Amino acid sequence: MIKFFRTIRRKLVGENRFNKPASPAGKYLLYAIGEIILVVIGILIALQINNWNTERQKSELEVKILKEIESNLVFDLFEIREDISIMDSLNLASKDIIEYLKEHDTPSEEFYYNVAKMKAAPHFNPNMSGYELLTSKGVEIVRSDSLRMSISDLYESYYPYYAQYEKERITFKSNIIQPFFVKHFNWEIAEDKFFLTTLTIPLEDFQNIKKEDDFLKIIRAAAFENSFVQLRAKTLEEKVIKLQELILKELMSKK
Repeated sequence: MIKFFRTIRRKLVGENRFNKPASPAGKYLLYAIGEIILVVIGILIALQINNWNTERQKSELEVKILKEIESNLVFDLFEIREDISIMDSLNLASKDIIEYLKEHDTPSEEFYYNVAKMKAAPHFNPNMSGYELLTSKGVEIVRSDSLRMSISDLYESYYPYYAQYEKERITFKSNIIQPFFVKHFNWEIAEDKFFLTTLTIPLEDFQNIKKEDDFLKIIRAAAFENSFVQLRAKTLEEKVIKLQELILKELMSKK
């Protein structure tokens, strides 16, 4: 490109397109000015090309990061729904335990199975690789303000917020449910069982927990805690779905 402009400049100087013949000094000055102009033009062109390349690289990186985050969200959504399903099972188990104690005088496999379920504490562990890549490159790489805010909102607010509720549930189970169950039930590891646990209770202890309110209070409290976390899980599910939709829409706009 510079060579092209230089050829034109030399031709104009040689043909002397000005009204008066140029002196040698004038020709030299004209030549020097032309060289400066050519250098400036070359620099501007190089800068523009560099800017184009930089913008293209940023756009490609943005697409790469958004695709990875969206892929992470697919995994997260599956995990959240699995946890919600387990929490549904825990809610049913707590109801079945309460009804069983009202209607039966001896324990059964059904009773043992439902009690074993109450030990479960589903834990959501989000895949953070896409978001970590984004923060390492700078969140401004995502050009859409609304999308950038939605991503940060999920990873910086909703995920930690939900993790705190899970932590409280685990603490409740460890401090309240576990000690009571250990006191009244005999626990054994059973690899063929869904919860990897089998348990029994002496008939005398079974009769005692039927008469006393402590066991029922614990089961009801566990059900309440579980339902509370499940409500937050469903809210989180909605947030993940919404962010997925926003990312896919943004990716479609870049094709």
